[in-house]
Amino acid sequence: MKKKWFSINPLLNAITSTGRFKILMFLIVVLAIFAAFNFNQYDRNLFSGIIFCHTQITFILLFHFLFLLATLNTCITFYQYDNYLIRLENKKNVIKKLIILVLQVNLCLLLLFFFIYLSLYNLVMLDCYEVKQIFHYGIKSDVYAIYTMFKFYFLAIFCMIINTVLFVIAREEKTAIVNIVYLLSFFLIMPTGKGNFSIFPWNYYYMLDYQSFKKEIFCFFLFSIIIIAIILLLIKIGTRQKKGRYV
Repeated sequence: MKKKWFSINPLLNAITSTGRFKILMFLIVVLAIFAAFNFNQYDRNLFSGIIFCHTQITFILLFHFLFLLATLNTCITFYQYDNYLIRLENKKNVIKKLIILVLQVNLCLLLLFFFIYLSLYNLVMLDCYEVKQIFHYGIKSDVYAIYTMFKFYFLAIFCMIINTVLFVIAREEKTAIVNIVYLLSFFLIMPTGKGNFSIFPWNYYYMLDYQSFKKEIFCFFLFSIIIIAIILLLIKIGTRQKKGRYV
C-alpha cells in the first residue's frame, strides 16, 4: 500500500525511502508512546490528559524537535535533485513545491503519531471519560481538549512552513540555530498564569487563564494573522533573493 501510494509522487517516494526518514518514523513511534502515558497521575481523565500532554513542555520540545528534523530531511533531499529544480524555473515555484512536499511528508508522520497515540491513550484511559469545568469559561474539558489539540497542531504547521522557507533563504545551519533559540525561549521566557495577547509564540502552547474562552480564541486568532503575515513576508524575501546554492 505504501509503495503504491508514494509511487504517485517520485520525490515523496525518494524522501520516505531514506534511512533518515525511517529513523524519524521510529522516533515518532517512541514519541507517540511517551505521549500516551504523559498525563497527570493525580487527574486520570481522558480529556484532562490530552490537555496536560499538549501543554507540557517536555512533549512540546520533543515534538517540535522531531518535526524540525523531518522538515530539514525533506528539504535536504529535495535539493539533491538538480534536474527537477531546474524545471521549476524560479524560487517562487521552488518554495511552493517544497512547502507542499514538507506538509505531505510531515502529514504522513503526523498520521502515524495520531494512530499510535490515540490507540494507546484510549486503552490507558479506558472508562475515564469524566468532563470537568475549565477555569470560568463555562465550557467543559472535552471542548477545551479539542481546542488545545487544534491550536497545538495549527502552530506546528506554521512552524513547518516557516522552517521550510527559512531553509530556502538561510540554509540548514542557520535554520537549526533559529530553532535552537526558539526552543530555549521556552525556558528563558515563562508566561504568568494569566493570559493576554502576546507576540511570543510559546505563550500559546501553555494553559493560561484568559478570563473567557472567547478572549482566548480571539488572542490566538490575532496571533495567527501575525504569523501568516510573517510567512508571506519570508516567502517574498525568498522569491527575491539572488540566485545561489538554493535556486
